[in-house]
Amino acid sequence: MQDSGTDKQSTAEQPARRPRRQLRNPASRKRANRLTARLTKTEYDEIVAAARARAVTAARFLVAAGLAAARGNLPVEPTERRDVAVDELAAARAQLSRVGNNLNQLTRLANSGEIPSPDDLASILSRVRSAIGRVDRAADGLVSRRTA
Repeated sequence: MQDSGTDKQSTAEQPARRPRRQLRNPASRKRANRLTARLTKTEYDEIVAAARARAVTAARFLVAAGLAAARGNLPVEPTERRDVAVDELAAARAQLSRVGNNLNQLTRLANSGEIPSPDDLASILSRVRSAIGRVDRAADGLVSRRTA
């Protein structure tokens, strides 16, 4: 029984150690801003499951995913990229339609014996080149996204 008394004395003589802890959110990294999102049950379940699979909270998962997308480390949804390309092609199609109308007017002038002015021809040629460039860029975008 004497041994237990000496154990208490030796423990009392040791200096008290304070556990070392790193601050969870130092002042420079404190997150004071808040966003709120409304999710369907399916979206919520999917996000929570993905967060659990990575052993993080749903909030941490959403922050990481959002920042990755904002910084260009995460691709935008394929449907969104396709929609952007389709919108670009639709705009180019409308521009080509206007150019075609102008070409028809110039053709009528030429068939009636009148010579179109060089300014009209230069303007239409410029529009054609611009429209072709837009179509090419949109098509290249679709092709590069398909292979990515």
